[in-house]
Amino acid sequence: MSEMVPVVLRFRDGRVVRVTLPGDEAPHAIVNAVDEAGEDLEVLLNSLKGVFYLKAERERVLGLDADAAAQPNGPTATVEFDDGEVLTGRVAMFDVRQPGFFLIPAETQSNNAKVYVVTAAVRSLELRP
Repeated sequence: MSEMVPVVLRFRDGRVVRVTLPGDEAPHAIVNAVDEAGEDLEVLLNSLKGVFYLKAERERVLGLDADAAAQPNGPTATVEFDDGEVLTGRVAMFDVRQPGFFLIPAETQSNNAKVYVVTAAVRSLELRP
């Protein structure tokens, strides 16, 4: 089993839940997570707008950016969610057949190392080289 990492599940209805997930894989149709009380949760991916992977405590405290080598070489994306929130960042791979994609936020002051954007919750998406 891979290392569990802290994430925030942001639901399409506005709810926010802190949980842990395996850190090295994209979420599946049913997201299996562990909440702060240690309880197992099953969440439908399409009920989410995104899975926000938090930076490590050291990165947040020291204001460190992710390793430049870990930054994707893919296009810059601007995502507008159904609720009006807008995120901008780099995308390693985008495939319309997949339920979502990872975005590395451009905002260096963000607490998010990466975001798994659920495409069902996206109002518009602009990709630029």
